[in-house]
Amino acid sequence: MIKIRNILYVVAGIPVFIILLWVFAIPGNLIEEKIEDAVAMSGNSNMSLSISGLKKGIFFALYADDLNFKIDNKPALNITGFAGNFSPRYLARGRIAFTVTGKIGAGDIDGIIKLPLEGSIKIDRAELSAIPYLTQFGINIDGNVYADIYINNDVVKAIFEVPDLNIDDTGSVFPLLNTFRKLQGALSIKGNTLKIDSRGLEGEKGFARLKGDITNGVMNLSLELMPDTRKLNVMESMLIGKYIVSPGYYIVPVKGPLP
Repeated sequence: MIKIRNILYVVAGIPVFIILLWVFAIPGNLIEEKIEDAVAMSGNSNMSLSISGLKKGIFFALYADDLNFKIDNKPALNITGFAGNFSPRYLARGRIAFTVTGKIGAGDIDGIIKLPLEGSIKIDRAELSAIPYLTQFGINIDGNVYADIYINNDVVKAIFEVPDLNIDDTGSVFPLLNTFRKLQGALSIKGNTLKIDSRGLEGEKGFARLKGDITNGVMNLSLELMPDTRKLNVMESMLIGKYIVSPGYYIVPVKGPLP
């Protein structure tokens, strides 16, 4: 009986020992380094992550002031107020999982990440102006994005909508962009390739679709324009005229390295 009791004490003490090991024995900078290395090596991608203000909590919680993502060594996304908390309910399925929350600008991030790498993240009212990757296109863009993101190993897929789009396309290679007020579509990222599966734009002067991919920082895109030609001014008509395929339908090639 005493032996059984001692065994039970040992078993009961294992979780406490693991938690104490997490809190006191594993340095935060080691965790930070391992997370950054995991992002850099995922899927042979050109993405990197730097973490600021990482803190540990009990029960394997992690908190960070900033998560700064880069693509091709250029700022891509900044997440503030990040929190990751261990979710024990997935242990019964043989999975380790964490709930994650954070901010993109004033917008919210909420999701679940399961190991091996799989997860889903919902983004609510994130400000496009707070996503620095978009500035590479020579466009000042505002609006609030709503998105569902799905992660499966080295593939990330996103379905998104921007109902209040506002674009200042000074110096842009995309005709008529400042006339569009709604954006919705889907994209995927695998390795060094960002593929735009479908992206529809809607505005007071017609519709457009953007398709193609960006691989290793090189654009291979096409912008399909379906404008209401009665609403175009003379300059707009001249700008898109050389791209006409058929009456009311234009295809603008967008190729070359990102600015």
